[in-house]
Amino acid sequence: MLKKGVALLLGLILIVSIASFGTAEEITAEKAVAERMAATDFTIGRIVTFGAYEQDNDKDNGEEPIEWIVLDVQDDQALLLSRYCLDAQAYNTYTKKITWCRCSLRQWLDFNFFKKAFIVQERNRILTTVVVNSKTEAYAYSYGCDDSQDTVFLLSYDEVLAYLPHEEDRAAEATAYAAANGAYVDEETGYAWWWLRSPGVDNTNACGVRADGRISGYGSREVNRQSGGIRPAIWVNTGELTGE
Repeated sequence: MLKKGVALLLGLILIVSIASFGTAEEITAEKAVAERMAATDFTIGRIVTFGAYEQDNDKDNGEEPIEWIVLDVQDDQALLLSRYCLDAQAYNTYTKKITWCRCSLRQWLDFNFFKKAFIVQERNRILTTVVVNSKTEAYAYSYGCDDSQDTVFLLSYDEVLAYLPHEEDRAAEATAYAAANGAYVDEETGYAWWWLRSPGVDNTNACGVRADGRISGYGSREVNRQSGGIRPAIWVNTGELTGE
């Protein structure tokens, strides 16, 4: 009876230890991510790698590391924008009056992309961001929506002007995987157009950046166009996590 009690106690201690500190594999993975973050130069304008996603359209060789442009740094936090258009999606699955708060693309980024592109230890580094969706963030002051809380998001019209003021800085290539999924690619330049989260001239359109870096037409694209490139943005914790 005593031996069973001791065994039970040891089992409970093991369960609590695993729940509190994680398995050996999880601890090793967290340490590797922490070391990689500490060794990365998060200077504005630098290209860094974080997470992984299919890009060369060859699924047999696994997913490739995602390259990001550092747009902003505040203390131990950095704003990252993917260097390439990583996928192609409609802003919303069908045409209707829609805003960022309710569009299908926001759901896809926050759930599908978030879980697919990052391991758990990397997700722990991604901050939940209060995303501003006011009229001042939109093209021609179109109606936005309430501010949202997102882990992965798209830049707004106003943020593109602030962080990428020159058209040549906005031009982005699509990965082979994004092109295979329908992303528009200009035959002459090889650049793609990509979505912003802001509404365009009205709420059946959303802003997009053209292949040449200009904000498209009236700043708008019909929301159900599936040829839009996706350049996710994230805020990440570049310092030590509690418990590291």
